[in-house]
Amino acid sequence: MIVEVSNEGSLRGSENMRRDLDLVDRVRNGGVDLPLRFYQWDPWCVSLGTNQQSHNIDAEACASRGFDIVTRPTGGRAVLHACEVTYAFAVRIPTGRSAMDVYRAFHQRLHQALAFLAPELSISTDSPPLYQHYAASGALGQVCFSAHAPSELLWNDRKVVGSAQRVIDGIVLQHGSILCGPGHEELGYILRAEREMQDRVVAATRASSATLSDVAHAEILPQDVATHLHSTFTTDVLIEMMRSVR
Repeated sequence: MIVEVSNEGSLRGSENMRRDLDLVDRVRNGGVDLPLRFYQWDPWCVSLGTNQQSHNIDAEACASRGFDIVTRPTGGRAVLHACEVTYAFAVRIPTGRSAMDVYRAFHQRLHQALAFLAPELSISTDSPPLYQHYAASGALGQVCFSAHAPSELLWNDRKVVGSAQRVIDGIVLQHGSILCGPGHEELGYILRAEREMQDRVVAATRASSATLSDVAHAEILPQDVATHLHSTFTTDVLIEMMRSVR
């Protein structure tokens, strides 16, 4: 199995999305079996799920705050990529298994990798279906970190890592945001909503999410997390992860 792991630093949102999609092409063409990249965003960027409508985002408010806007190649709801590390990988789904099996296996390895920085993290085992939350909660339903799904990483029932997938030609593309510090909650202020509702979304996002800095009770820098994960996700770890999916 050919594995490639990279720590690519901070890039614009459009370039990050191009490189994510390129992972699928590289697996499809046989150049690599499992490419995994860790990266950050400069400037901060709002990403929308591939099926999410953009009219809920105020483009002028984003521009005034210096935020980029992109559409992700995966699903899910909006994320403001601020003080975080993002991961992305692509891999063929093993025969007889599902994309959710891959999702679960990666989160188990990510949980182990982050234990050094945040030993109090847990893995969600039971959550209401996200589509029910997103459909019923109005403006709050536009926000990824307003709810969590099974197998996501939590602290005190608050979401620390939000992930999304898409299957393309039997290849699962998965990526996720690992919150390191504050900033993601400001997404509420660039939604097309009255200020009272924006304040409610920001407050609710703060209540439903947590960062590695919150968990560690100390400042955790994204670049340090990226370096740690890059060294932790070795070829052996990723091969063993895929064996556990089978």
